Amino acid sequence: MNINAILRYYPFLIFLIFISCKSTQTPTESQENVEVTGVPTIPVPIIPEEEEVLQKPEWLVTPGEYNPSRTHYFHLVNTLLDVSFNWDKQYLNGRAELTLKPWFYPQKEVILDAKGFDIHSVLLANLKDSISLKYEYDSLKLKIFLDKEYTRFDQFKISIKYTAKPNELPEGGSAAITSDKGLYFINPTRKNPNKPQQIWTQGETEASSCWFPTFDAPNVKTKQEIYITVDTAFQTLSNGKLISQRVNANGTRTDYWKQEKVHAPYLFMMAVGKFSKYSEEKWNGIPVNYYVEKEYAQYAKKIFGNTPEMMTYFSDMLDYPYPWDKYSQIVVRDYVSGAMENTSASIFMEQLQVDDRYLIDQNWDDIIAHELFHHWFGDLVTAESWANLPLNESFATYAEYLWLEHKLGREEADLKWKEEWETYLFESESKRVPMIRFGYHDKEDMFDSHSYAKGSLLLHMLRKIIGDEAFFASLQKYVKENAYKTTEVHDLRMSFEDVTGQDLNWFFNQWFMEASHPSLNVAHTYYDSGFVELRVRQMQDEKFSPIYELPVFVDIWVDGKRERHKVVVSEKRKDFWFETGKKPDLLLFDAETYLPCEIDYLKSTDEFIYQFYHSDKILARLEAINELKSDLGDSQIKPLVLAGLEDNFWKIRQAALEAFEDYKGDDKDIIGEKIERIALSDNNSLVRAEAINVLSTLGIKYLNTVESAMKDSSYAVIATALYAYANMGGPDPVAMVSQFEDSNDLSIIITIADFYSYIGVPGKLDWFDEKMATRGSQELPYLINYFGSYLLGRPSETKQQGVKILRKFFSYDSDANTKIAAYKALDLLSEEEGVSQLMEDLYLNESNKKAKSFYENVIKG
Repeated sequence: MNINAILRYYPFLIFLIFISCKSTQTPTESQENVEVTGVPTIPVPIIPEEEEVLQKPEWLVTPGEYNPSRTHYFHLVNTLLDVSFNWDKQYLNGRAELTLKPWFYPQKEVILDAKGFDIHSVLLANLKDSISLKYEYDSLKLKIFLDKEYTRFDQFKISIKYTAKPNELPEGGSAAITSDKGLYFINPTRKNPNKPQQIWTQGETEASSCWFPTFDAPNVKTKQEIYITVDTAFQTLSNGKLISQRVNANGTRTDYWKQEKVHAPYLFMMAVGKFSKYSEEKWNGIPVNYYVEKEYAQYAKKIFGNTPEMMTYFSDMLDYPYPWDKYSQIVVRDYVSGAMENTSASIFMEQLQVDDRYLIDQNWDDIIAHELFHHWFGDLVTAESWANLPLNESFATYAEYLWLEHKLGREEADLKWKEEWETYLFESESKRVPMIRFGYHDKEDMFDSHSYAKGSLLLHMLRKIIGDEAFFASLQKYVKENAYKTTEVHDLRMSFEDVTGQDLNWFFNQWFMEASHPSLNVAHTYYDSGFVELRVRQMQDEKFSPIYELPVFVDIWVDGKRERHKVVVSEKRKDFWFETGKKPDLLLFDAETYLPCEIDYLKSTDEFIYQFYHSDKILARLEAINELKSDLGDSQIKPLVLAGLEDNFWKIRQAALEAFEDYKGDDKDIIGEKIERIALSDNNSLVRAEAINVLSTLGIKYLNTVESAMKDSSYAVIATALYAYANMGGPDPVAMVSQFEDSNDLSIIITIADFYSYIGVPGKLDWFDEKMATRGSQELPYLINYFGSYLLGRPSETKQQGVKILRKFFSYDSDANTKIAAYKALDLLSEEEGVSQLMEDLYLNESNKKAKSFYENVIKG
């Protein structure tokens, strides 16, 4: 599952341990790293300690009751499903045949998860003459009374006929997975002419039991068979191999999919619709396919085309070839999350359907790598409980880093590290919890930036501590020993300990079992005796956070030469001494830039300048230029920023450009010419876009350059140029912007919508209507918001026409967020005749509980 991808459609818009022993030696002996006692008394600056915290921090989350892993009463040996659909009612008609075997103790009854079904019959199916079984059903659990007591040496089958009615279930979900009804009908009655008919499933966390009866828990594994009956115009996709297709007498077709290898029920998937299928050459004999809508068939290879290389890379890294019968990737409409790693058939949100010009600015390799890596970490080796979710999601998120490092180099990968750190850090302001937490209040709480972002940072740190060879050998051991099984975090720890020979409880206890992260105050002082003192203070509150053991690298440059030291910060106050002979040019703490810590380290301008020019780590160089670039009046800093404009790495060039926004220096024209060249010729589209943005602040003389940028191949550059042109006061901006009305790129559409709503350009109802009709549920609410703002300044007649457009979303769009956005827009127009009554009628007739709750709050005011 990937939840981060939803937030990053357009990046330019969302602008080992070294044992430190005490010594009685004097600081005259040169050692790599020495902690010295008995040195002469020297006045040492004291870093003030944190003030006493008198109350619980805002981020402290009180744990709930203990949530154990599901108790096993049966082995679910095989699950056979036979399903068909009632599109008008949005029902699934099903038969489930479950092959069961008692786990250890004799059993006389079976209790299955089955949410919101009509149960038609329950039979004991392993006899020539099937026996009806008694059962009790409360709409959530199906309790079946067996004909006798069965032992662990017995195996039997139960057949259940049922109707699943997902839209009649109570509405649930979370920020990560916005709905939990398991089975979704998209445009089932074809009221929306701009949206295809589709059916798809989403099982995580425990929503598979909304469309078939099962033991819906992550520590259950089963083989799978499914017969899917559909109209012959539709394709189907499910787990495993397509064994057969049979055309029926009534004009329907039944597809039979079978997966012989066991996996968890939450990974069952089904998709039905009209798709274009692109097939790669088989990977080691395994089919690799991409399913997209017809309009995007020509781009499928460009979107997903790195998949075979990823399969090779991950297989080699883990010394365990991709283990499933095929790998299919399918893009669906109105998906409820970013993507999902259903075994052998991952589902993706519709935002992956892009053209080749979009791919100039960014690709979707991160989400593609994430879901693929789950096929080892999650599908093959599965976390036994939701409390252990980081065993799935931390690895899949770290796979994004690993792929970038392999394909584009460490600099790009470290930018991903920074992104994950900032994502976690933002969440940590209001929530800090242990990574492995059995006391969650709701299983959906586990799908947060701890399980994803922070977990990936911890894996990267562990890799740096023990070394690459040991790290990847440990992963190989973990995967091989636990294939087709379920695990908890201690299984992972033991794999690392078996490989390294080290006791790693200290690492897993402080990082996985405790909440929060270190906050460090770092300072250093050079003394005439030829020694540097490095002082590290852990400032986090000990009442709520541990004192961490932090192996870390320290780089010290003297006369242009670097020496690296490995130290361990293991106390609240820790001092280290290094013999340098003379004052260092730079002391760089966390020289490998892997510590997930807040670090307060005051350095001089000269030190930051040296850091920019001499560190080989992109995050250290970015820190330096971002720290310095606001002071262009300094004669040392300006040449550095100018050098940044020509740096080999695009992110440095982009950071350097930002320094020249609204630049007023005497050499403004010379600087402008440099930036103009970058805007026209840089090989990175996001750098070109930033250059256009900066030019718009330097004067009208660059208007022609901005206008010429509208012919760029990059959507990012065009969208930025449109904003720049309007902000610079270019002639007839309406005519200029309207030239791009036919674009289907979201960044350009949003730019135009923003412009039209701000300026109040008349006559654009049809344009808004057309663009809103073609956007998916994750993008549509943004456009509706702009549309509501646009209508505010229009004449009454136009507003009434706008109301008719908004009303459509309540008749054929089932997405709650779309309806809420439309209701907000209507509320802006509530003074118009009939609008208040319309809003009340919509409220009374609304079946979506999330939308209805919002309407109720608005009405109550």
